Amino acid sequence: MAHQFMIARLGALICAIVLGVAACTPDGSTVGVSGPSTEEAQESPTTQGASADSINADFCDERNFTKQVSNLSCSGGFATFSSTGLPSPSAILMVGITATNQQYPRPHDYTFSFPLTPSKAPAATTPGSGPIGVAVDGVPLFSPWTQAETLTHTQEMGELDVCGGHAGRGDDYHYHVAPNCLIEELGEDYIEVQKRPIGIASDANPILALGWFNESNNVEAQLDECRGTSDTTGKYFYNVQTDGLHDILNCFTDQVHNTSRDSFEVRVDSAGNDIVGAKLPLSVSAYSSALYGKVVCYVMEGELAQTELINSNGSVSKSSGLASIFWCSPECYAEYFEPGGGFPGRAMFFEAVTTGCPTGFDYTSLIRTAAYEGTPIEKRAPKNSARWDRSP
Repeated sequence: MAHQFMIARLGALICAIVLGVAACTPDGSTVGVSGPSTEEAQESPTTQGASADSINADFCDERNFTKQVSNLSCSGGFATFSSTGLPSPSAILMVGITATNQQYPRPHDYTFSFPLTPSKAPAATTPGSGPIGVAVDGVPLFSPWTQAETLTHTQEMGELDVCGGHAGRGDDYHYHVAPNCLIEELGEDYIEVQKRPIGIASDANPILALGWFNESNNVEAQLDECRGTSDTTGKYFYNVQTDGLHDILNCFTDQVHNTSRDSFEVRVDSAGNDIVGAKLPLSVSAYSSALYGKVVCYVMEGELAQTELINSNGSVSKSSGLASIFWCSPECYAEYFEPGGGFPGRAMFFEAVTTGCPTGFDYTSLIRTAAYEGTPIEKRAPKNSARWDRSP
């Protein structure tokens, strides 16, 4: 069975107290969802007595979350909830990426815990290339930076899909900029009229998107250096950039907390080695995941830019054109790997294993590159292996 080859890992994006875990089915849905649907949130009336300038940021209120969030509870000064880390099924994932790390959005087992009251910090804190909070659909929020030695914006590097996210090295989907598909799904009434949040920052302050639909609500001129401001009641909040690169926040105003815990299974190859992705210049035009019996298969298709590929005879030649990658199990996958050494530059080889593909999965139509069948090549170990479960 495929799961016998998987290695259970406990990967913390940032660790905290676990008060509950969402149940997850193979297709990524959750069991025991307590939050309302997006439609219900949109139909909910504005909080009684709220002024035009005050926000509704009570994180004990189920109306401030989508149905992708479950097990919401508030006690001991903390709001705690669970999610699989996957957005609404209507979200268009991975499409639009031009530099993929060959990872797929797979269900995780997140538990988030945030203090209900932010704690003052002596000075603002600038986030690194990691988590900065969570969106109201239970998808983690990351800073815009890649994990390269020099800070570069993921949006400018072609690493983000049309929704503002991608899958990181632990197959963890997360947003690096304002989650525009989520914002559009929540709708103008939720965002501009009810003034409800689109996320929670790691310092427990709400994140809003005022001005996204209605320019009259634009607060850009009022924001401080961290992209924060206060409403008429004195409640502090961050507001995402409604144009440009759609940044979420620039720094944390209050004390940053450890807010999440995550458990998941790492994908492995036919030899039992972790698959943590290699950067590939693939312009993704289609992504899908489907259940075949008890096996979920993940597929990405697109256009491969000029790439140095290692041929079965050991020579290296450039390749481009239509290409696909997929993973169902250690006995059914096709991806591009970097060699451990002995080849020039960024040469890669295409490995296709199809000995155990599930019935009904048509892998033959997806293999568009000649698979390497020469002398076994040692695969390159992942860079920054201590942080493999984050974005590239």
